[in-house]
Amino acid sequence: MSSFNTGLYGSTLGSILGNVNDAFSGKTTGIDVSTVVSELMVVERQPETVLQNQQTTINSQVSALTSIGTQLSTLQDSVNSLTDVLGAFSQMTTGSSDSAIVSATADNTATAGTHTIVVSKLATTSSSYSDYLPSGTSLAGAQITVNYGSDPNNPVKTDTINIPSSDATLQQAASSINGGSYGVTASVVTDSTGSRLVLVSKTSGAAGNLNVSTSATNFTSAAGIDAQLTVDGVPVDSASNTVSASTSGLAGVTLSLGAADVNTPVLLSVEPDTTQASTAIQNFVTAYNAVVSSINSQYTTDANGNEGVLAGDSMLRTLQSELLGMASSASSGAGQYINLLSMGIEMQDDGTLQINTTSLSQALSSDFSDVQSFFQSTSGWGHLASTQMQGLTDPTLGPVAADITGLNSTNQSLTNQINDFEVQMTAVQQQLTTEYSNLNALLEQYPMLIQQTAAQLSSLPSNNSNNNG
Repeated sequence: MSSFNTGLYGSTLGSILGNVNDAFSGKTTGIDVSTVVSELMVVERQPETVLQNQQTTINSQVSALTSIGTQLSTLQDSVNSLTDVLGAFSQMTTGSSDSAIVSATADNTATAGTHTIVVSKLATTSSSYSDYLPSGTSLAGAQITVNYGSDPNNPVKTDTINIPSSDATLQQAASSINGGSYGVTASVVTDSTGSRLVLVSKTSGAAGNLNVSTSATNFTSAAGIDAQLTVDGVPVDSASNTVSASTSGLAGVTLSLGAADVNTPVLLSVEPDTTQASTAIQNFVTAYNAVVSSINSQYTTDANGNEGVLAGDSMLRTLQSELLGMASSASSGAGQYINLLSMGIEMQDDGTLQINTTSLSQALSSDFSDVQSFFQSTSGWGHLASTQMQGLTDPTLGPVAADITGLNSTNQSLTNQINDFEVQMTAVQQQLTTEYSNLNALLEQYPMLIQQTAAQLSSLPSNNSNNNG
């Protein structure tokens, strides 16, 4: 009985005795068997309620651990981003002394340095236009031959364009050309003199030069030219104003030419992208603080003085200790920076981290290679942190995963106990229903027995002396 709610048991027993007394006193003809059995079953099910409450607590614990596990995975991703040799610390950025003439982009294969670029010519695209064609003139059924390249006698490519006989207008002829897989685009230009069919090469520079011929009309072509520039004094010829790394000789750098000016040398710088590196560090700090704050919240009491559902979980204390140790640990052999604090990532009283932006910016701008080594060399902090995070987030052996597995096992055991208990309760309910149905049958007969007894007593001979006595 100690596991029962004694107040509930006393209330239920009082209610049942009241029903029985009412039946005996004649106030009712019997008892409500269904109600009585239901009230008794509430008492009988008290142990099951205890088991269900334990499951509710376990489910809350699993939910909290799952959330922390997700945050740990995010933290691991942020650490991996810092240690990835092709990640944030390998990204490069460019600067131009005159971006109107030359701008550039760089990928992670670029090498830091400064280059001098002089643009003497921009690449242009060849075009060809027909003679004026009188209003209503059609090129229906015409054949147009287009040769591409700087040498008309030795074209790089030739297109033979057949205009459908159904194209009754110049615009229809242009649409037909644009609908084909040719190396030109077509348009119609109309002024006060008449209309012209204009073809523009899809390839810039000399390689895209057009030589157009047809029996329907004459075409006049304007040649395209290659871009001309020097990169650190080396002449470079480019068919496009977008100069690839293979053309410019600058590994990982793509140039964009905007203007030509032989009198204005442009200084182009290629350097590590400190913005991306700083963002990666900030992402790590944010992810780290999220985990630590979630752990801290489990030990914070609410208005009723209750701690979180994981406050009594020893694993959580161990996890908290490991994270704090990771953030404060030192490494050697990776440059001047030995720990997070040395580059301006400071630990607060509650275990969270805060970035001293001035110190971190100074480190990234002045000693980028040392900061990179701190995170990416095999003897650096990043390597140690990555190894530790792999252990903490292991889906089987990690502390959070193992804790969840244990709780789920306990939860399943409780479910089995509840299922077995339900089988017992079915039998108990049947037994109580039978017992109280039999009792109710006796109580329903009681008034009749009283009447029969009264009738028998009233039929006895009167005895005054006995009555007076």
